[in-house]
Amino acid sequence: MAEIQVERSLRDEARATWHRFLDLVVNFRPQLFRYCRRLTGDVWDAEDLVQDTLLKAFATLGSVHGDITNVQGYLTRIATNLWIDIGRRRRAEADALTREIPESSPSDPDTVDIRHGGTALFELLGRQECAAFVLKEVFDLSLKEIAEMLSTSENAVKAALHRGRARLRQENPVRRRVVSHALVAEFVRRLDASDLDGLLALMLDTATIEMPGTLLEVGRREFERKGSWLWQAVHVHPDMPAEIRPPKWSNACVDFRGEPIVLGFMPSPDGRMLQGITRFEEADRRIARIRSYCFSRELAEEVAGELGLRVGWIPHRLPTPAPGKTWS
Repeated sequence: MAEIQVERSLRDEARATWHRFLDLVVNFRPQLFRYCRRLTGDVWDAEDLVQDTLLKAFATLGSVHGDITNVQGYLTRIATNLWIDIGRRRRAEADALTREIPESSPSDPDTVDIRHGGTALFELLGRQECAAFVLKEVFDLSLKEIAEMLSTSENAVKAALHRGRARLRQENPVRRRVVSHALVAEFVRRLDASDLDGLLALMLDTATIEMPGTLLEVGRREFERKGSWLWQAVHVHPDMPAEIRPPKWSNACVDFRGEPIVLGFMPSPDGRMLQGITRFEEADRRIARIRSYCFSRELAEEVAGELGLRVGWIPHRLPTPAPGKTWS
């Protein structure tokens, strides 16, 4: 019990400090996003790079002994170095994988020869699939050990390995598994019906749910927890103060640059105002990844501008709860 209390105290302190940091850099975010947008050439990759930059900047503050007199320059340098490192890391990981995995045996149908596919592994597979594949094929961990590390079940690990091996066998693999319009539309239907069990049924056991810079949930145990992202999506938060408790959004499935996404609209006397954007990845006809963007006005403005919509008020972060409170 004492260890749990210490862990919660550290979590609350870290979260409060992170929120103070976001408050300090919020005025520099638009220019940082524009820079990352030019660097990556993609609106989604730009937002990911912005989030990685902010996290890196926050993490390195403790080792900066001099004054940071140029905050924009500080963030720009970090973004540039991260983008260079991303390219180097992808190449290094793929090269290391092709060196470490032995040639497969033709007699073993469960083993995949990825000697020539190693360079694509980290682009083809989802995070959980990639982690399961590497832990099994490179480190030779048992299914039980992998399940414990990934907070999921052994059956879910088996399924992830099967999907990963199947993708690496494809002659013309698709870099990113674009979700089907039908699956996203069904997600919206169940969301509007506040059907939590139905939403959970759409999720893979090894899926991830992310709100960049705010939340990361991995695996079914996290999704089923009271206060989870899915839980809050269908409930008006009962413990949140009334003055900041948001009303239930309306949702719409739309096509954006060939990809079905979900737009969340906040009720407003002035009509529909875009408040949040959600992307999906699919595997085996279920949702493998959800990324919910609710704290990036720059991203929302680009999407809204292309779709002829208006953007509502978008905060740069969640409100900070009182110590020990989680609003769940």
